[in-house]
Amino acid sequence: MVVDAGPQISTLHLIGLVSSLLCVGTCNSIAYKVCYAVYGEKYAYFVSNGINALYVVFGGAILYPRQLRSHCQQKSDSSSDPIPKELRHQPQYKFVVMALLDSCGTFLSAMGSVRTPGYMQTILNQTLIPILMFTSSVALGTRFTAAQISGAALIVAGALLSSLESMLAPGSVMTSQDSMSVMFYLASNVPYALSAVYKEIAFKNQKTDVMYLTQQVSIYQFFIGLLMLPLTAVPGVASPDGMPISEATEDLVDGTRCYLELPGSGCVHRSTCLLLTGYCLLNFMYNTLGLYLTKFASSTVNAITSSLLLPVTALAFTLPVMGPFKEKIHRDAFYGLAVIVFGFVLYQAGTPGKSKGVEATPKILSPISRKVEEEEMKSLLGSSKGAKGGERLRASPAAPIPTFQERMVGIKVRHGLKP
Repeated sequence: MVVDAGPQISTLHLIGLVSSLLCVGTCNSIAYKVCYAVYGEKYAYFVSNGINALYVVFGGAILYPRQLRSHCQQKSDSSSDPIPKELRHQPQYKFVVMALLDSCGTFLSAMGSVRTPGYMQTILNQTLIPILMFTSSVALGTRFTAAQISGAALIVAGALLSSLESMLAPGSVMTSQDSMSVMFYLASNVPYALSAVYKEIAFKNQKTDVMYLTQQVSIYQFFIGLLMLPLTAVPGVASPDGMPISEATEDLVDGTRCYLELPGSGCVHRSTCLLLTGYCLLNFMYNTLGLYLTKFASSTVNAITSSLLLPVTALAFTLPVMGPFKEKIHRDAFYGLAVIVFGFVLYQAGTPGKSKGVEATPKILSPISRKVEEEEMKSLLGSSKGAKGGERLRASPAAPIPTFQERMVGIKVRHGLKP
């Protein structure tokens, strides 16, 4: 994909944009961990479903007014509908399959989030890169450069070094249930990688609209998430001995009361409503800022920013400002983090490119990846005009894989891997 230099912004504006992204991105990861820590294992299942419900609300607040406005405009201009007709007439089973895979990822990450340290979550998130490479290679026949494969191998090695040493080192305070939670969190990458590949297959060579697609999947995901309640009865999932379905149902209701901070819920004045809602808003801001950076900055700046975000987020959990949520990182975790950063840099260096001044989007998921990028850019931020008046969009480089909950706007554009 050939791209032009794109619109220029001032150095001060660029510094502010990068700083904001690093700040909001770090706060986004911290808010996710703190949210599950505050609600605890008892309400972890509720939190995962609460996030699904809030995404439906936030997505609808963006999509439906836009659809209403376009409907009114259609009376005078029949071509003003922002939702491609072929997308509207897609079989609903495609959205259901995506929602099912995403629900499995969300459920597994929710079951592991409470006991998995925040810094380790940041590290384990990066393993989605090699997992997605493997699944796209098998299902789509995608080929990768030696540098990309080497970088992915280093990411896996760094993640193993960080997590295994933290769990097995002498003096480790992690219990067997803690270790199980880490495995759940790591395993949640698999259904998300499968979901990304399925999106590629299901919408190949078709125009799409990011908010319409997100909203359709979110609605189905909310109901599928509720149907996963019986899984909490499996020993080791929601609790060491499993949770009776009747108790899990009560916890889902009590979790709602906790979110609303109702009297008798035990959550009055604990800011549980603000915490869960605030996390979703932060997530929206994070992805929107990333989309702006993709549009207005060079791909080199994107790569540097994404590289910095990984260690900044991991180390943020060790700061005194975290208070009761402050974490102590094992020494070998720092070594693992350094290996992951190096692997990520190597992966980016191996991303196929063109001649001077021209770059290419990573070919992990193509050709729909590029098409989705363009549609997301145009539908959410508007298009930038090139010298000849044509619409030109900046391709994004490969970037660190985000946390699984970052399903809102711009995720496919900014990271180049995951729709």
